[in-house]
Amino acid sequence: MRTFIPGFLILMATGCGVVPKKYPVNQPFVYQTNIQVQGNFTNTEKSRLTSRLRGQLDDSLRARTIPKLLYNELRQPPRYESAAADRSITYMRNLLAADGFYHDSIRVDTSVKRVGDGQLRTTVKFQVWPGKPVRLDTIRYSFRDSALQQLTRDHLDEAFIKTGDPFAKSTISQELDRLVTLFRNHGYLRFGREDLLAIWDTLDQTLLTPTIDPFEQLDQLERMRIRRADPKANLEWVLRDGIDSTKFTAYKVGRITVYPDLSGDELPAKADTSYTDQLTVISSQGLFKPHILEPNIYLHPGELYDQRNYLKTLNRLNALGTWRLVNIDQLPRPRSDTTDFLIRMIPGKKGAFQTNIEGSNNQSILSGNLFGLAVNLGFQNRNVARRAIQSSTNLRYGVEAGRDTVTDVRFIQTQQISISHNLYFPRAVPALRWLSDSIRDNFRSILSFSASNTERRFLVNVTNLNAAWGYDFRIRNTLFTFRLPNVELSFIKRREKLQQLIDSNALLKNIFADGLIISGMAGASWSKQTKRGTTNVRINLEESGLLTGMVRNKFLDSNLFRFVKLDIDIAHKIQFKKTALALHLFAGGGYEFSSTRNPLKRSNLPLFRQYFAGGPNSMRAWSLRKLGPGSSIQDFGSRGLPERYGDLQLEANVEYRFPFFHIAGFDVQGALFTDVGNVWYLKKAAGRDPEEIFSLNRLGKDVAVGVGTGLRVDFTFFVVRLDYSYKAKDPSPTPANAAVQNKWFGYKRWKDGDQFQLGISFPFIL
Repeated sequence: MRTFIPGFLILMATGCGVVPKKYPVNQPFVYQTNIQVQGNFTNTEKSRLTSRLRGQLDDSLRARTIPKLLYNELRQPPRYESAAADRSITYMRNLLAADGFYHDSIRVDTSVKRVGDGQLRTTVKFQVWPGKPVRLDTIRYSFRDSALQQLTRDHLDEAFIKTGDPFAKSTISQELDRLVTLFRNHGYLRFGREDLLAIWDTLDQTLLTPTIDPFEQLDQLERMRIRRADPKANLEWVLRDGIDSTKFTAYKVGRITVYPDLSGDELPAKADTSYTDQLTVISSQGLFKPHILEPNIYLHPGELYDQRNYLKTLNRLNALGTWRLVNIDQLPRPRSDTTDFLIRMIPGKKGAFQTNIEGSNNQSILSGNLFGLAVNLGFQNRNVARRAIQSSTNLRYGVEAGRDTVTDVRFIQTQQISISHNLYFPRAVPALRWLSDSIRDNFRSILSFSASNTERRFLVNVTNLNAAWGYDFRIRNTLFTFRLPNVELSFIKRREKLQQLIDSNALLKNIFADGLIISGMAGASWSKQTKRGTTNVRINLEESGLLTGMVRNKFLDSNLFRFVKLDIDIAHKIQFKKTALALHLFAGGGYEFSSTRNPLKRSNLPLFRQYFAGGPNSMRAWSLRKLGPGSSIQDFGSRGLPERYGDLQLEANVEYRFPFFHIAGFDVQGALFTDVGNVWYLKKAAGRDPEEIFSLNRLGKDVAVGVGTGLRVDFTFFVVRLDYSYKAKDPSPTPANAAVQNKWFGYKRWKDGDQFQLGISFPFIL
């Protein structure tokens, strides 16, 4: 397996040639199709136009390749036909006309090259001269209805087209949609796209006026020459003739009738009717309390109809997750300016069970090879207390089994059981009426409880209890989270092996200390996706004990942690044609205040808030929790911790991904990567080495560097990842390997400095 690395390095040559397979023998086949755009365009404009023109190629002119290890395979290339080139020219001209280019010229050239035994490789080249686009000279809105005309004038600043723009069908279509939406947002319920016409002409009417004056004739000829060199068009928006007069009616909202628990499309023959301030609720099954519906319906009787409120209501009811199908019927009253609404809702299945099994394989110096297995059971209730409140309950049981390398006895190294219960309220609780509508529409309140117990053989037993109240809401593409209060209580029972470690190193008593966290948490996550890549940013802030620590009593003085903690995580993926570059940066730190009453809790963050590195999603050349802190040299047994932690973590990762091969219909990607980072403590403490504490002066020395390669198998629903990494620079080796500390590629034997990692999905959430 060690020879696997050089093989992966060779993969950088992927795509160095094209090899046809199963081609038509002694017949010209499409080997390559090129498009060249000629004219006065910038490189960006040419690239964009070339890409769009390529999308207009006839299917039989598309040479599709499949990436292989050292070449690209052209499988079953189509036979070249001149008719396909003619069809492609027609499609291209239609595209150019849609963008305002009405004076184009397109030429196609072909060249045939005979290669080997019966290969007639045909290269097709399109040369495109789009010419100058026709631009808008004047734009007029001529609506015979005075109310529509005034409404249009009031919103001209929102128009998608303006004088001087290219006469492009796409922007004209956008303007058409804008006008229809504008009218519907101001009561014109029945107005549609078919009721508007865009009339255009490219003719200067003065050129049709006959004249016998030779000077006027010369002037007309000059204007014609200028118009050919710089073509222009006039555009006028008008109403179609013969429109039904109801299209010009601005409707108000009338009665709103809601059927919240239908079992099908038919309305029930028998049902119970109840009334709220603005709704008539007709229930056939009694599954929902009527008053929960009104806050989620944005149509209000007596108000002018607004399509935005109609869509907000539809989206909001669907987003709650309680109903499987929501339909809103508009029922205009005859000879009236009022429309009623009928909301029909079919509930989804109230409860749902889910289960899954997880597997893992880890290596521990204390316990040898470990195999883990966990079972997760979950139950979801979509309509708690008939209020459309959702709840989720999850139970997890996991074990980690190993084999003693000396006695060859198998044993349970770790077992964990946990239960959690979350309630999701689809609104702000309390009402928080000062919130803007845009926030309130994407708001939910959360109440959560959890309890867990972890038993690590001969080491420690940890029990955690947690309760939190908080809010989630979204503004555009940013999700904000708040938890206040968040209360966590932990109980740690030290077993025989841990007590022996503490007896030899008293500082460990400060790390394995139970206690209490009463904190407030705030976070934001932002995501943006474009054709060229994806960016994810996450920021989380937590403080504990800043206010509650001022309350003096024996329990708080003994147990409360007082700290502040900030994390920033940035991931960016740059997508190329066939490859991708993933970049990741993480910085997190927490500081335990010296004002913490219990002296055993002042030296570092609580154990369950500390940072660690290593494993399949971090520094992959190190096992989970086996890196750092800093440049310290510690063993993992007699005196040192079995795992490494810190109050500060810095990490950067770079990963290059490329296509490798296909197997059984699945894509396999290759990867080359580098991981750089470490963890440190921030505070001095008795028995803590200076090399464990963060210092800017020693940052270059302290950072660890791992390099490696890997495979990613895409099974559509999930990705299985196998990574092989080597410690290029190790700042915190074990005492047995102290001689290689901070030496580049210092491990003489690969097996002492390498690590295999098995993971699920891509690292860094990209």
